[in-house]
Amino acid sequence: MTIMSAISVGRVDALLAALKAELGGVLAGRVLESEALDFLWEARISERYLGQFLDDFCGSDEPGDELSRVVVLSLLDGLWHVALCLIDGEGCARELLWRRSFEGSDEAQFEFVRAR
Repeated sequence: MTIMSAISVGRVDALLAALKAELGGVLAGRVLESEALDFLWEARISERYLGQFLDDFCGSDEPGDELSRVVVLSLLDGLWHVALCLIDGEGCARELLWRRSFEGSDEAQFEFVRAR
């Protein structure tokens, strides 16, 4: 069973603009890169559930935590991003497994649909 949902975005763009205004473009870019998981998760436009992931080696606090594999489509800082994340039972992003960035929405949508 595939579950997809659409999510509204806006506050992440405002946060990123505030970071750029306060820190400048270079430092804001470094913050964005170091906190990529949180930014991509909060800026998601769509998400798709890919199945469960049993966390035996991911460095979690509790051994054997059950996590969900979720692919997200995000629009952040003028680029489209597709990322595979591990999400805990409370809906919090825990790990970023991979991310790909695109200039156009068509390429990103294609990658989002074919992600496994």
